Amino acid sequence: MSTNKHALLRYRVIDRCLRNVDRQWNWKSLAKACTSEIRDSLQESMTFSERTIKGDLSAMRNDESLGYYAPIEYDRSEKSYYYSDRNYSITEAPLNRSDSKELKNVISMLRQFTGFNHLSGIENIIHKLELIVFESRGEAKQIVQLEQVSTIPGQRWLDPLYKHIKDEEAITIRYAPFGKQAESVTVSPYLLKEYNHRWYLYAHNHAKSGLRTYGLERILELKKSLQNFHPIKDFNPDQYFKDIIGITVQKNAEKKKVLFKVVGNQVHYIRTKPLHISQKELEKKEDHSIFKIEVIPNYELQSTILSYGETIEILEPKSMINAMKKRIDEMKKAYA
Repeated sequence: MSTNKHALLRYRVIDRCLRNVDRQWNWKSLAKACTSEIRDSLQESMTFSERTIKGDLSAMRNDESLGYYAPIEYDRSEKSYYYSDRNYSITEAPLNRSDSKELKNVISMLRQFTGFNHLSGIENIIHKLELIVFESRGEAKQIVQLEQVSTIPGQRWLDPLYKHIKDEEAITIRYAPFGKQAESVTVSPYLLKEYNHRWYLYAHNHAKSGLRTYGLERILELKKSLQNFHPIKDFNPDQYFKDIIGITVQKNAEKKKVLFKVVGNQVHYIRTKPLHISQKELEKKEDHSIFKIEVIPNYELQSTILSYGETIEILEPKSMINAMKKRIDEMKKAYA
């Protein structure tokens, strides 16, 4: 059953009414309550027929896709509807099998938004969603503002790419790397990953026989390919990204121990929001602390360190110190 936003809102209103046992509810009073709620919530003027309201009551009782199975009864003497179970509410109804499957998929996707830098779990996401829902219930004053981007570059490709990955279909994309001419490439897509408000596709390039990264904002066209999908055996995203910060995985690069010194109040921020899941605090002084992470050094790690300015100093390895010096020298030239 296709359920629109008006029907879902009516179900909620009917549920709220039937839980109010201090008055009687016939189809007319339920329709009036639905009209009032939609006018206040959506600023839309609508009226509902007896057929619509009775259809809603039937759906709440019997529709498998909704899964409410609401215990709605009709009192012929009072000519009113009521819940035979006074403790019942559709907001507390058990999930049906279809709902459970969809919820697992959604939670799996939400877990991806915690990132691989620090797997803090899904609780923070759930708390954000709860706050958004709470604010949507008519609060006049904004109390919570969340960091969000209205449009992420390349976002329009998410749905088709998701489908091709799920169905294991090869695709041909017209791709324009920054500063280069666009070219058509055929790939087998494996993974969508968001980092720093940008989306990236990880896919096997059929011509170059290797895993490549494609920024979605640089995809100009996308279509299904007639070539066969090339699977990668035992591709595990968690394992693939566990030793890096960001998206760049350099071929044959080795994990290194990175020591860095943090000074001043910045220590508290680094301590409470680790740069990587492997982070450990080795030395704690009054004015500074020494931390260690074990990662594959890459451009994103350098950029993350540089974002903290003078409050973080790399101590090891020498190769990363030299890379940081080079970038700092280039910055000096730009501001000279």
